[in-house]
Amino acid sequence: MRKGNEINFNLGKFDALRCFAGCKTMLTDEDLDFLFQDSPDYVARQRLMARKREEERDILMRYCTRPDCDGKMRANSLDARKLTCPVCSTSVCFRCREEWHGYCTSCESNLDNKLDFWATNNHHQISFCPVCRTQIEKNGGCNHISCPFCSYEFCWVCKGYAGG
Repeated sequence: MRKGNEINFNLGKFDALRCFAGCKTMLTDEDLDFLFQDSPDYVARQRLMARKREEERDILMRYCTRPDCDGKMRANSLDARKLTCPVCSTSVCFRCREEWHGYCTSCESNLDNKLDFWATNNHHQISFCPVCRTQIEKNGGCNHISCPFCSYEFCWVCKGYAGG
């Protein structure tokens, strides 16, 4: 019974924690505590994962955007715009899940600005396919590039044809 439930635990199938002795009864928290009494940390970790999975299913739940904060917020409705983290007071946009960008800036415009800023600071890693003009990022490897959109093969340095 323990092995089957351990497999379900590891696969994240928390609704599949049942008695494997034939009756298929759902296991209670007390049953799990008894079954895994030699691994209380394991059970605690699995319960935390189950709770997080439930939160992620909630379309009104948002997480703080600060990397060092575990704060979470729940909007009252899908019409919400600005949420404030109860832990660190960071403001978060409900719609795009990014740091709050104000009422006058659309989510799309904010994300475009972030992408433009990133591209400006990483211009040596970004180029365009000479055929279809798809933007391509190179983050290592050789200079032989194959466009993910049109499959044209070219040299990253001179943009010349590099196919076989």
